[in-house]
Order: sequence, then C-alpha cells, then structure tokens
Amino acid sequence: MKQLHHVVMRSHSAEAFIGFLTDVAGMEVQFQMRVPGEVLEATLGWPPSDGADVTMVGSGDAGLIEVLDVPEHLRDVAPEGLAALSFLTDDFSGAKERATTFASDVTQFDAGASGVELFFCTIGGVPVEFMGGYAPEANSESSDATNS
Repeated sequence: MKQLHHVVMRSHSAEAFIGFLTDVAGMEVQFQMRVPGEVLEATLGWPPSDGADVTMVGSGDAGLIEVLDVPEHLRDVAPEGLAALSFLTDDFSGAKERATTFASDVTQFDAGASGVELFFCTIGGVPVEFMGGYAPEANSESSDATNS
C-alpha cells in the first residue's frame, strides 16, 4: 500500500473551513487532536508555541484533509494554505532510505502511538510525511496522538 493519505492545510479560520468541508463537500470529521508545539517546530518549522488543534476530515484511508488551526499569534509566520503532504507506505524502511537520495533532512519521529512509524523530509519546499503501521481512530472525537 503506497498512497497519499492526507494533505495538511493551515487555516486561520478552521471552524469555517471545517464547516465548509462537512456541510458543502459532505466530508465527515474523523477525529480531533492537539499537536504539541515541539512537534510543529520539528516537522513544520514553526517557532516555539503551545501547539495547535487539528481536525482530520474525510473517510477511509486516503483523500483526507488535516485542518491545522493556526493560533492567532503565529499567523504571521504560518500563513494559510498547504502545510504538508502525508503518505502511507507498507515499506517504511525502504521509503526512508530512498528519500535520503532526494532530501537531506530525513528525520524519524516518535509518533506517540504504538506500532506507528513516522518520518518527515522536505522536497521542493514542501514538508512530506511518511507513515508506516498507521491505524486511524475512526470517528473518535479526540485523540492525544502527536503525529500530524
């Protein structure tokens, strides 16, 4: 399995954006979680912060949108728009090894969830996340997971 899992979108009006995705596009909220500031610093290059709220919208294992609610005090440094692409892979080690031939910043992270492998790199100015062993908490209302 190798596929685009989700796109991460920074939003300064997350409630309205999520409303549009659910009410107009007909998507469902899968789960919500809080991403610690340290994770946003390491993965998206944000300045130190107390983190941000995230809502995963969509269904299934592909075509999802992760809405990252940018805190007001960070909106000058984190503009609205595409923040990252996230791929699922059944060959995590191979993908990580191949990524090193294209990107110099391949970094593995503790996803905070048992069995989930996670690495980030940047290519063409876009942060890219790869996940192995991912099993979503479908339709849960909240999660303490730390992966974006």
